Amino acid sequence: MEVFGGASKNTEYDPARQWLRNYVECPWFEDPEFASKFQALLREHDINYVIPAWDPLVEMFASWDVPGITFITPRAEIASLCMTKTATYERLRSLVPVPAVYGETPVLPAFAKPDRGSGSRNIRKVETTEDYALARAQGLLLTEYLPGDEYTVDCLSDPNGALLVASVRQRAVLGQGVAIGTIGHPGHLLEAHCCRIAEELRIEGPWFAQFKADAAGTLKLIEINARIGGSTGHTRLNGVNIPLMSLFAFSGDTVRVPHLRTGVRLSRCLSFYCEPLEFNAVLWDLDDTLIRKDGKPDPEVVAKLYDCANRGKRQFLVSKNPDPVAALQAANIPDLFERVLPTSHKPDAIRGLLRDHALTPEECLMVNDSYQETFEIQATFPGMMTITPDAVEALGRERLA
Repeated sequence: MEVFGGASKNTEYDPARQWLRNYVECPWFEDPEFASKFQALLREHDINYVIPAWDPLVEMFASWDVPGITFITPRAEIASLCMTKTATYERLRSLVPVPAVYGETPVLPAFAKPDRGSGSRNIRKVETTEDYALARAQGLLLTEYLPGDEYTVDCLSDPNGALLVASVRQRAVLGQGVAIGTIGHPGHLLEAHCCRIAEELRIEGPWFAQFKADAAGTLKLIEINARIGGSTGHTRLNGVNIPLMSLFAFSGDTVRVPHLRTGVRLSRCLSFYCEPLEFNAVLWDLDDTLIRKDGKPDPEVVAKLYDCANRGKRQFLVSKNPDPVAALQAANIPDLFERVLPTSHKPDAIRGLLRDHALTPEECLMVNDSYQETFEIQATFPGMMTITPDAVEALGRERLA
């Protein structure tokens, strides 16, 4: 299996660029020639399966018939149904609780949101008749306000629409419309709701349903999205990899569902992905860099040691520790170094190391915790890059297939 990924806008800041060797820049969805350009891109890279992660693309791809390419989406009828909340509510109101939909007469408080599409853009609580009239004038859907807890159910159905997975998680902490704090609730009554939805709609592939509680605690369906959710990784961390299982199912394999673990509390937080610095060799410090003050290896920094080895970077250890080899062994850090050099004065040791190994300062990077030493190294070797252990993300990472 060879994995490709890509995006259309601001691709220079897409973290996937740092993860994937096979990164492609895609045409924008609204480009009049999107279909021909994107299909040409798929053929150019010999891509056989496409998993869209944005609702308008799900709807578009569901209607395509491209020889040799499988789009992991539901059939076109269901993809279009899931794009419209009123149509979804009307289809399912006899099976699961849905919010009341309001008309011209104001009912307050209410909740305004686009009828078509998904996500949190242009949504708001409506508390005045003036705002109610404005929301209607803006073409927004007005429904009852649901003040209670919110849940997502990550689901997967096989290509015949038979439900394989229904993993309930509470959207405990929200940020910009996505769950940044979530915890699973196995055995929740929402599993039964999703079974009824699956039996009625026969949604093929990955999908998720969102529910929110009214003032009395009744959970009501907010929307269904026929794709993988932003926090579906929670279900993967609990042992069920929905994207991978989707690929197996749509390739004709028999899919078995592993046991869904419980108790994983997921917090999504900011991570940093950098365009990798240009360097051929890394000079590592030892104490307070690879080894923490408590004598244990720093797992994040040591991970970069492995990553640089994977990328074929030359690596050296320059340390004031009198016996760095013994310290490495005591901390179970592998010897991935071309040379281990104990020294009482790092600039002098580095000068000799560069000479002995035919290196220039410009192709080297020093990772060192001491700012006093860093200033001295910068003054002695102006062309050498220096970073501290808290900034090892700047080293970049190996791109994966």
